[in-house]
Amino acid sequence: MILAAIYEPVFSKHSHGFRAGRSCHTALEEIRKTWTGAKWLIEVDVRGFFDNIDHDILLGLLARRIDDPVFIDLIGTMLKAGCMDEWKFERTYSGTPQGGVISPLLANIYLHELDLFMEEMRAGFDKGVKRRANPAYAAQGQQIAALRKKIDAIRAGGADEAEVRACLARIEAINRDRRKISSVDQMDPNFRRLRYCRYADDFLVGVIGSKADAVRIMADIQHFLAERLNLAVSPEKTGVRDASKGSPFLGFHVCAFTLRSAGTMAGRQKVGGGMRRVLRRPTRGNIKLWVPRNRVYGFCRRKKLGNLDKRNGRARPQFLDSSVAEIIVAYNSEFCGFANYYAIADGVKASLDKLELVMFRSLLATIACRRRTSRRQVMKSLKMGADYGVTTMVRGKPRVHKVWKLKHLIVKTWGNPIVDTITVGSRIAQSSNDLVTRLTAEECQACGDTDGPFEMHHTHRLKDKRGDQLTLWKQSARRRRTIVLCRKCHVAHHGGRMPDRMESRVH
Repeated sequence: MILAAIYEPVFSKHSHGFRAGRSCHTALEEIRKTWTGAKWLIEVDVRGFFDNIDHDILLGLLARRIDDPVFIDLIGTMLKAGCMDEWKFERTYSGTPQGGVISPLLANIYLHELDLFMEEMRAGFDKGVKRRANPAYAAQGQQIAALRKKIDAIRAGGADEAEVRACLARIEAINRDRRKISSVDQMDPNFRRLRYCRYADDFLVGVIGSKADAVRIMADIQHFLAERLNLAVSPEKTGVRDASKGSPFLGFHVCAFTLRSAGTMAGRQKVGGGMRRVLRRPTRGNIKLWVPRNRVYGFCRRKKLGNLDKRNGRARPQFLDSSVAEIIVAYNSEFCGFANYYAIADGVKASLDKLELVMFRSLLATIACRRRTSRRQVMKSLKMGADYGVTTMVRGKPRVHKVWKLKHLIVKTWGNPIVDTITVGSRIAQSSNDLVTRLTAEECQACGDTDGPFEMHHTHRLKDKRGDQLTLWKQSARRRRTIVLCRKCHVAHHGGRMPDRMESRVH
């Protein structure tokens, strides 16, 4: 809390990792909105960042801003405390504790030096207000202006319209040629820009300039990381990428993209007064965020859903002991979580449509295997108008669990103040208690509470099953005798604080 209060006000606006109100999506939106026109993307991969943070450098950075040796020594003691692995003590000579609540903040403090370095580099690199005009484009524009002025003069003199039509045809021909070239010099040496965005130890640099400029910037970054922060980079994952071909960042494929459409119509002032409609070309180098194919295939393979190329879905054994409602909740949680992360991507629904089909077929196969029936019968039983789902009775009232599909995904830029929401439906389905059983519980069997929420307590332990596979352990757990307890009584029972008269009811 003390470190956050000291450093949060001075952190860079381009740092998005482990900060309140910021996330991967805010970093990606910054790139999409402010990196238009980038020619080169510099990808730098820091090798084993969290394990290689230099303790002396980190404590020295803290001492610059915090004049309290006792406080600095406390952090130093924590960093060098070591760890226990299978009852064997291991000393820590570098890095921050994995999973420690202070580690993300210390990482941001460490890389804040990189943020400051990039800000200084940006101030020295940026040059010019706008690109110079393309001489060929300007010359054709002057020809068009002269022809339009000639047309106005012809019409004012009442001459034959044939000459006007000839001028208009000439204007159209010049416009066709002019649309093939850029209005400005894309490689103007007097116009340069440097862009930078970081999420934890992942950062991306965008350059508007020459490739030589980008290569020099990458070398300066590598030198700074090595000399000032004692960090090495992975040569195979570090390099200068053509922005039109893109670079991976935070699970997305970031690239510069120019629309191939003719453009949109816009109003322009005529020389003699009035307005005319002209075709305005789309901007060049718009930043697009795409869903990488390898991410989709990796998700399908990791969850063992089936074959994405053949559109085949297969049953998942870990859900065969779950109720149909719980299986749907688990599938919804996994697919909804994956799709929501990529909701800000361009063309997200087209990128995930195959995955949606395989997910749905895997769901049908799992339920069919559980019911010992066919997928067609399962699909028929789950049909709810245009959707699919199942209805369960919870305390006398129907509750509907519908299958989540891509049509329910809201595609828009990220504006949600709640970032990085984690879905837990798949975890619920792999617990030792069935979801529907917990939802239908109405009274604690120890204290008689009817308000809830309730949990299922197992009267027999499964210590001997913990070493087995998760599926076998869950099958055994769900076949044991259970009783309904409220949260307070469940915690009290396991803590040995349950009153004797209630303990007898539990046993």
